[in-house]
Amino acid sequence: MAMAALCASAQNYAVVNSQKIYQSMEEYAAAVEEIDELATAYQKNIDEAYEKVEEMYQNYMVAKGGLTFEEQQAEEQNIIQNEQKITSYQQNVFGTDGVLTKKQEELLKPFHEKVSKSITTYAELMGYQMVIDIATTALPYYSPAIDITEEIIKLVK
Repeated sequence: MAMAALCASAQNYAVVNSQKIYQSMEEYAAAVEEIDELATAYQKNIDEAYEKVEEMYQNYMVAKGGLTFEEQQAEEQNIIQNEQKITSYQQNVFGTDGVLTKKQEELLKPFHEKVSKSITTYAELMGYQMVIDIATTALPYYSPAIDITEEIIKLVK
């Protein structure tokens, strides 16, 4: 029993909910909304481009019987090239090194750094050896007494 009490007192940790912290930051919500609007606009461009390619294909299928073999090949190649351009554009926008990913990093990184720094500062000040983010880690149980989310929200504001 004494050993369990000694071990429990030696463990100094807390939990935090980063998702709740971000949701409390109006500027973060505005940045996420800007990213969502950009993603929607980019996706609209892609959808419209695919509709044009589909229209090209449908027109080709209607006219195919009256085209020479060379004209058919040229039309098919044109459709394929347009599809490849759209795929390339889609990758340039939504890919791991895409425009949207870079914009997301540009807009959200300052918030991530601010929250991380606030958690670190608070943890060091309070002598916590570990802070677990319950937004990213499944914990079957934790006592609300060790949740420092509200304290961190006050720090980031």
